[in-house]
Amino acid sequence: MENPGKRATQWLQSLQNSTPSTPILSWLDHSNITNFFECFALRGIQIQQITHGRLLCTFTVPPRLVEENGHWRAPALMTLVDDVCGAVIMTCDLPLKVSVDYNVSYISPVKVQDEIEIDARVVGHKGGLSTVVVELRNKDTGELVALARQSMYNGPTFGHKVPLSKI
Repeated sequence: MENPGKRATQWLQSLQNSTPSTPILSWLDHSNITNFFECFALRGIQIQQITHGRLLCTFTVPPRLVEENGHWRAPALMTLVDDVCGAVIMTCDLPLKVSVDYNVSYISPVKVQDEIEIDARVVGHKGGLSTVVVELRNKDTGELVALARQSMYNGPTFGHKVPLSKI
């Protein structure tokens, strides 16, 4: 069986190195997905540490991802966080299915060339639901710039009997 950390690393690398004509995620059900925007938003992410349920990365905000005022565009930040959440769930050897809840709190603006530390942790699994919390901090100041939470359903697909919720 393939190492889940290696699988997550390869997945993030495939996203940032894809082009509109390059299929990504070939080992998932969505074999022909290509997404220029994910490549555009993720290019440059550096994985620092990857363990079961935790992913530490750094990212220097490039000029292509900032608004006229010099701040990191919210959709680019959200794309990066969404993909990091998927990757950290993969470290637990779970499949990716669908996001059912996703929110980001923007606390402090991020400027072009700021280096950001991204700390993603799986905080729980219950049934077919996994929840991830991601902290984004300015590496130079340690200041929290954004806090995200995402829940993904990774249980049985439709057509299979799904257990009733115990919530």
